Amino acid sequence: MPDRRVATLTALAALAFGFAIEMGPVGSALGEAVAWAITRAAEPLLWLAGLEVVRQGTELRAAAGWAVRVSEVCDGMGLVVVLGALLAGLGLRRGRDWLLWRLVLGLLAIQGFNLLRVLALTLALDGWPEVFGPLHDRVFPLLTVLLFGALLLPRARWAVFAALSLALTLLWTPLAGPVSALLVPPANLLLALGGPSEVGSIAQSGEAWSVGTQFLAGTDPLRLYRAPLEPWHFTLALPVILAAVLMARRPGWLIAALGLMLLALCVAATVSVLGLGAGLSQPMVLLEQADGSYLARDYPAPEALLAGLRLVQNVVVHFLLLVLPFLVLDRREAAA
Repeated sequence: MPDRRVATLTALAALAFGFAIEMGPVGSALGEAVAWAITRAAEPLLWLAGLEVVRQGTELRAAAGWAVRVSEVCDGMGLVVVLGALLAGLGLRRGRDWLLWRLVLGLLAIQGFNLLRVLALTLALDGWPEVFGPLHDRVFPLLTVLLFGALLLPRARWAVFAALSLALTLLWTPLAGPVSALLVPPANLLLALGGPSEVGSIAQSGEAWSVGTQFLAGTDPLRLYRAPLEPWHFTLALPVILAAVLMARRPGWLIAALGLMLLALCVAATVSVLGLGAGLSQPMVLLEQADGSYLARDYPAPEALLAGLRLVQNVVVHFLLLVLPFLVLDRREAAA
């Protein structure tokens, strides 16, 4: 089997194994401890920056009434899993010293980066709330990619990758919404063919996207819940993947990436709907009968299925943004 395929499968397996642990009780407990440490370190730094906050566990609360919680997204454990997957996939021929140094530097860099991320987002929320969303959703994902690039790539190659990724991200940002919407029709087709009966179609209403459900929100008149979903979240990796493809001259990876983005959108739509149902206090689902009529029944949330789909979503999304670009940029030629 070619080296690159081995690296890809190894990275995917490492991601699945790592996220299975990270999403379990041991990973949750460790993540909570790390989040607490980041919150504690951030509190005095924010005071030095002139922002008075009160720390309550993993939450930073300001006198103005808003609060920032260092959640599992910000504790860095997901990035540690990604680091492990990258080292497993790309370190097959690089030796123990290369792996050890990248591991140590990576662990330190990830937690330092997450501390800076919490500080920047908290200061933005206090002084410039309008930039909080773009900073959280667009700027820091790109910076995360560049962080891993600095750990894995030679300096000159990293500089080219960073410049090209930034340029393509700036070009992509105004196009992300309408171009990402092109994934919706095939996603709806796949959901109609093989999705759970609770999941409806992805659709846009005004500026917001959502996915239909069969969960009853009211009976007079009959109303069904819709679950929030933003298609552009699943094409976020496209600029950095394109940058890597252009540098490596491997266009086939772009086709594979688009297929994975479609998969991620379908899985995320299902997770959003099933998660909504699991979060309702007394969920009722509207089921179609053989004669075409509908019957409302209690809904037992499929916890095992939901957990499995969340794991798949985590693996695919992180693979696209943080692993695939570096597999593409890997200079090892395929072995016969």
